[in-house]
Amino acid sequence: MQKRILPLQWTPSGGITLEENATTSVKTGKNVLVVAGPGAGKTELLAQKTGYLFQTNTCVYPKKVLAISFKTDAAANLKERIESRFGKEYAIRFSSLTYDAFAKKILDQFRNALPEELCPNKDYIIGDKKFIDAAFKKSGYLNTSGLTPSRLAVYYESVISAASLPLSGDSIGSNVWRLLIKGFDDNPSCLTFKMISMLAIYIFSTNQYILKGLQSTYSHVFLDEFQDTTSLQYDLVKICFQNSNSKITAVGDNKQRIMVWAGARKTIFEDFQQDFNAMKIPLLMNHRSAPRLVDLQKLMYTSLQVDLVDLQTSTKWKKNDGDIKLYISENEDLEAKYLVADITEKVSNGISLKDICILVKQLPENYTDNLLAVLASHNIKARIETDYQDLLKEFIVILVLNTLKVSINRRSPTEWEYVNNAMEELKGLEPTERPDAYYQEHTNLVNLLNITFEKLVLDITDTDFQEVINNIVQFFDIEKIKALYPAYAQGNFFESTVNKMIDLLWKEFKECNDWNLSIENFQGLYSIPIMTIHKSKGLEYTAVYFVGLEDGAFWSFRNQPEEDRCAFFVALSRAKEYLSFSFCAHRHKLRNPNQKHTDINEFFELLKLPGIATVINCDSIF
Repeated sequence: MQKRILPLQWTPSGGITLEENATTSVKTGKNVLVVAGPGAGKTELLAQKTGYLFQTNTCVYPKKVLAISFKTDAAANLKERIESRFGKEYAIRFSSLTYDAFAKKILDQFRNALPEELCPNKDYIIGDKKFIDAAFKKSGYLNTSGLTPSRLAVYYESVISAASLPLSGDSIGSNVWRLLIKGFDDNPSCLTFKMISMLAIYIFSTNQYILKGLQSTYSHVFLDEFQDTTSLQYDLVKICFQNSNSKITAVGDNKQRIMVWAGARKTIFEDFQQDFNAMKIPLLMNHRSAPRLVDLQKLMYTSLQVDLVDLQTSTKWKKNDGDIKLYISENEDLEAKYLVADITEKVSNGISLKDICILVKQLPENYTDNLLAVLASHNIKARIETDYQDLLKEFIVILVLNTLKVSINRRSPTEWEYVNNAMEELKGLEPTERPDAYYQEHTNLVNLLNITFEKLVLDITDTDFQEVINNIVQFFDIEKIKALYPAYAQGNFFESTVNKMIDLLWKEFKECNDWNLSIENFQGLYSIPIMTIHKSKGLEYTAVYFVGLEDGAFWSFRNQPEEDRCAFFVALSRAKEYLSFSFCAHRHKLRNPNQKHTDINEFFELLKLPGIATVINCDSIF
């Protein structure tokens, strides 16, 4: 057991220096809302707070810390940081889950505490569209309005969410619930993640023993990306921890609230402060961006209607570091030539392609055709990340890639450790407790790697490659993977994820005929990523190019100016040193190709303020 440290003697690990407000957030014994802007180091804050709680025994042994994130990769990254920083002894007391995974864990563990009519079958599946559609039809719903599949799915979700538990009456919603919970007409029990959350809330609201057990297990709770929390998720948090002794740390940034369209609760910060009597602490450091870029961020505070704080930048920067440009062009050919010229200059100065990002508001394929062609003519690879970005964050994809890397090159210590740790976790092995079983599985893993290598070095076909990947997946046990990551139990999500990875990785291999290079290309190590603002959230790049600062891209600005201002803020805050915006008067792929910036002119006026951006009017002379 690691040596206990007195609270007054505690210092951050890893040579990290925390700002005063961050230290206060770490050591406070109260519920706290940490308002952490871009580059504030919120993940580091949560990691350091975990260290403080365990090292000082403030989280009294054997109690645990629960961290709830929105995305699987965020939850996994936080868990990995805790283990790498503090070791397994503390990592096993740190539960890092998504909201969906947390709710499913509760339902699976305490399913039998539900009344019979609300108790799903043990082997329920998640989110199968065919079964949900069949349940609505059996309950009498007819799509007389001719809703498209996507709109029909939204309607189904709204009906399911509107049901009250316990079920009563004979409405379509109640009848659909009854059918999905128990299964019908040879269709299995099937739940949506919203149903799972609602059932978890019902369990806690009707069984105080389970609720007290949860609160006794987790003395401290972290809520990440809190600005995106939905009302249902907040209801789950409240039923679990309001008026308990568990201390909550919520971390978020209302300037980056761009998920209102997906149900994010607009008043979540105010509600949390009131419901949990939480103190509000702003972080004042921006460790990411150069001073001139931070100046632009601060100018956005007024339009975003948030409190102005005196943001500080890292001492690594000089006062005038950072560069902002606004390109204005008449057509996409000129736009592409000027932007690529700037990109090639940065590449020649040593900036790697993966440290450059091209952002658009939406639909990258409508804004980047010319840009991709001109980049290719300069032998610069770029790709739209739509098919890759989410895929590369999936556990099963990371596991397979690391297994392939280790099979090709055994001298890959980081990848070997990842694969070995995954095997131990999925198979429930501990070298000191079950040495014989551990040795046997380790031998089996080595055999798998040998077989994989032998097949990869042959003149392999796409069918052979698919078999290689399937063998890897089977070795780690599909059912155990699905149990550990609940999203994989949803319909055919797991299978489609694996198949998509196989197709894209095989495509890369056919282009270069080198497995190491094909894996690295698949990971995007040698190309400029092109993505939407929403997909860029949480990421950072040395240079960012935002293409399409136009009314056509921000078509919803008149109806939702607040959310679009937040989107603009997210875009400009991804950059560390170089930030460029591009307006083009004619976009050939858009329904209305002629573009203006009348609706979003406030963005232009902001960039044109003295000392902010260099305005470049692109002309035919190049």
